[in-house]
Amino acid sequence: MTDFRATCRCLRRAGAATLVAAVLCIAPRADPKPVVKKGVTTSDACGDCHKDIYRMWRASAHAKSMEDPVFVSGWKDATAREGEAVSRRCLRCHAPLAELTADSGLKQRVTWEGVNCDVCHSLVSVDHSQKPPKMVFDIGEVKRGPIKDAVSMAHEVAYSPLHQQSLVCAGCHEYTTPEGTEVISTWSEWVTSSASKDGRTCQSCHMATTRANVVDPKVKRVRADVNLHEVPGGHSLDQLHKALGVNLQTRREGEALTVQVDLKNKGAGHAVPTGMPGRKVWLEVSVGTDGGKSFQEKRVYTRSFEDAQGQPITRDSRYFSPGAKQVGDTRIRPDEKRTEKFRFEVPSKATAFVTVALQYEHAPSGGPEDRTWITFQSEKRTVLPAGGKP
Repeated sequence: MTDFRATCRCLRRAGAATLVAAVLCIAPRADPKPVVKKGVTTSDACGDCHKDIYRMWRASAHAKSMEDPVFVSGWKDATAREGEAVSRRCLRCHAPLAELTADSGLKQRVTWEGVNCDVCHSLVSVDHSQKPPKMVFDIGEVKRGPIKDAVSMAHEVAYSPLHQQSLVCAGCHEYTTPEGTEVISTWSEWVTSSASKDGRTCQSCHMATTRANVVDPKVKRVRADVNLHEVPGGHSLDQLHKALGVNLQTRREGEALTVQVDLKNKGAGHAVPTGMPGRKVWLEVSVGTDGGKSFQEKRVYTRSFEDAQGQPITRDSRYFSPGAKQVGDTRIRPDEKRTEKFRFEVPSKATAFVTVALQYEHAPSGGPEDRTWITFQSEKRTVLPAGGKP
């Protein structure tokens, strides 16, 4: 008998269907990492048994929350400018274990795992009546999750209704500064949406199930529906594509061409874009003619902030500074339909070539060096001259 063994049996019922996964999990390593009974267990240790889930997590923004050089640069900039108080605001979500284990010096390797397995699976409550919401953790041998009747000999397990609710995400995806400036409002946007009323949670969109091995298949081949721990978000092409619908209409009006674009927040249970205020969605309408004329107009959907001196904020590290305030919000709210109209001086005898594109932008450093730019919707149309003949 090996010194390290675990039996993981999960029972999940979905309507009349019952999924039973019974597995014997013996870490294939000669030196398996133990589950820490009265402290933090590293995600590497979890990965000894839960390899598929661990690989998903490693590809997530959660796993990279303290590794991302763009964040690290912004965090250092904020700390140098504002001091430790602002630094703690950043680490509260990017490295929750810094506070939970009193590792303010970030000396422990596990702190640099960011939002690791123990952070999520040790969460016991979120009090959203406080701003920001107060998260309560019970770090130790008990791992909490959404599966009822789960059993493990590697560690204790507990069914957690919280992990089936959007509230589990609110602790980090909702943030108001001590001065009352709402910087991140993703959860409260969801609360007022039809998604919330229909029972569609954050997990429904961002942690859909996929077929995977609950534990290492070298031990026993059991595949089951596992929540996607990659948790794709605002930088995901697929998520962006599902969020907004586009309908294009064109009309001749004498010596002008009118372009109407109807935008519908069809799939996001929050505003588009959401998260950090610096994120933007651009609507770009371009028109060219067979006579060589060209036109272009843009509309932007974002939140606008100013600092204490009234100057526009363009760097992510400065939204949390004292005196920062929101001065505008043009984002597309949950379930909202937005109609945008454009008029171009196109001769009635000219053929017009219309292109409509939706583009996502996030420039956390305020410039092009770290910018994410994704074109996620594009539609083209040829408009014949009045009368229908080119």
